[in-house]
Amino acid sequence: MIGFEEHNEALIALAWARENALLGKLPARLLHVDQHQDLVVPQLSRTIADTPLTVAAVKNLVETEISIASFVWAGVYLGLLDEMFWLAPKPAIAGARPRSAMPSKYLWIATTDAQRREMITMVQRPEARGVGNDDRKSMVLHFVDTETQIPERPGPEAAPWVLGIDLDYFSCNSMPDNGFRISVTQETYEQVSTNRHHPLRLSPSHRIEARHDEQGYWLEYDMLPPRSADPLVRSTTEIEAEVDRLAAMLSRQAQAPALILIARSQISGFTPRHQCEFIEARVKDMLASVYPCTILEGSDLW
Repeated sequence: MIGFEEHNEALIALAWARENALLGKLPARLLHVDQHQDLVVPQLSRTIADTPLTVAAVKNLVETEISIASFVWAGVYLGLLDEMFWLAPKPAIAGARPRSAMPSKYLWIATTDAQRREMITMVQRPEARGVGNDDRKSMVLHFVDTETQIPERPGPEAAPWVLGIDLDYFSCNSMPDNGFRISVTQETYEQVSTNRHHPLRLSPSHRIEARHDEQGYWLEYDMLPPRSADPLVRSTTEIEAEVDRLAAMLSRQAQAPALILIARSQISGFTPRHQCEFIEARVKDMLASVYPCTILEGSDLW
């Protein structure tokens, strides 16, 4: 069991497990226990096609190119993953259609340019056969619930499965609590504050404001008041119930995972800070009761 701060570090953990013979050379199957799908297409400044699957190389890649939302597709492209079982929390709104009701999807990722930097993902279908370069990698995406049995994959060398848990599965901020401010020059302040079409002010997902006082100038990034009520933030009782449901699911699996990964997602602001320590302790206790395992910390390994 390896714990770390943010979910893109899962790629480093997979590389570490390969180097230490915990995983074979085949792509692994991932049980993805997470509020989010994390299937954003990587936006790259350079090709990652020839990245060796060593801890050092993958760590550099994660720190420079791969976000917490794009690590799954990066793992598929690198050959670390080829199947994902997404266990999402129950819908926060009563009566909403559960994600587990959705059919499996057969997907692929490939690059489209000569430098093999620009990526595209599509559903596998005949009309897409000629799209992209010859570096296409496939993935099957399943939508599951806590009643699901992870099937064994037939073959002479069965692919291992990895249990990946993001603590925001148990309780999550709808809008990440990670606002901050950056000191800037007066010139930058004036550029942002006077131009309503400045790229920073046109961001579709972040609120950025230019501020100043007698001590200087700064930009505020998502410095918003706390939400009065967030349907994704659960009570202690609800968290306990979700941990118990996951424990029951894991106890029913025919095989134990080859590797267990835990992402805290506290720095990014998705797991509520006032609950993170409690959730982590409760999840680790539960996992230790289901699987005899050694608890390691990513910061001690890479």
